[in-house]
Amino acid sequence: MKPSNILNPHRIMITVLLSVIGTAIAGAAILRVVFRQERPKRIIVERRLTDRENPYSYHYFRDTVTVRDSVVQLRLNITQPYDISVRAIGSDRPGSRVVPIGTDDELTLTIDSLIERGHYSGTEFTDSLYSFFRQESEFLKRNENSGENMMALRDRFLGPFALSHKATPTGIIALSYSSDSVKARYFDELDPALEYSVAANEYVSLRNRARAVQAIINARSGMTVGKVMPDFALPDSTGRIVTLSSMRGGWVLVDFWATWCAVCIRGFADLRQFSAECGDRCKVVTIDIDDQDVIWRPFIAGYDMPWINLLNDPTDHSESNPVNALGINSIPVTMLIDPDGKIAALERGSKPGFLDKVRHIIGIN
Repeated sequence: MKPSNILNPHRIMITVLLSVIGTAIAGAAILRVVFRQERPKRIIVERRLTDRENPYSYHYFRDTVTVRDSVVQLRLNITQPYDISVRAIGSDRPGSRVVPIGTDDELTLTIDSLIERGHYSGTEFTDSLYSFFRQESEFLKRNENSGENMMALRDRFLGPFALSHKATPTGIIALSYSSDSVKARYFDELDPALEYSVAANEYVSLRNRARAVQAIINARSGMTVGKVMPDFALPDSTGRIVTLSSMRGGWVLVDFWATWCAVCIRGFADLRQFSAECGDRCKVVTIDIDDQDVIWRPFIAGYDMPWINLLNDPTDHSESNPVNALGINSIPVTMLIDPDGKIAALERGSKPGFLDKVRHIIGIN
């Protein structure tokens, strides 16, 4: 199960006013929305901008436009590329595909029936984008009986496609659809100049994700038996800061979990028994890695958790966060730390018999 903090953006909502015009004006991006059949009374045009200082955050600009004719034309006074989409007000149906629009682009969204099936045209990028989707669809159809799972099959297409289009914005889009491992492997092959292309927002987001995954891979390579466990300093339920180094000299069992992780919580029964039997020989510490205090505190108060309970800050993206330092991208993770501070045993996921292995290591059978 994935900790949600890894992909949990802090969103900033901003509303501005667009101009609805009849003719294109030089120096501004133009969006035309063409309704071939029935048209809604009003639409929302949404633009999204990735925050370069904090790529976990996005700025949203949402604008309401009255539809008076079959063609709506909007002038967008923008100084950098945005991601744009359109949806009808009062409808619970999804909006159009999100696509980038550059500062001088003239982009047309043609809607034959449903907005989400609308087709973009008018720029070189949109032509290459639809070519990419077509090639991917054809590849998947040709290989549908290969026996591979869908993500592995898509990666087999997306990785090579991104490499063969590494100097184009379409290469960014292809890589953004791939698995995290492919993102981390191929991102540095992309032309750095793409950061200033029409797909600049996608490039920044992709770079952030690739770097995060690369950091996880690097950290996990050090999270092996025999390596020294990085220190942490986290608050317990009383607000007291507890460090791993303060427990040096004795055995420590550390369990990473979250309140939304059902597998983690099911494991507490065995952990409770272990704590009762081995607590004098081995301290038990659980670290909630993905909850706020207002959720965590009532939860632990309602459970029988007779050990050291610590809370990690999921918004901390620094190396002082043990999630980052250890490259934890799924839970539960349980590890036994020896008296010298080294990892003596490690379990990713829930594996029967791990606590029996721990009992054997610490000399209790």
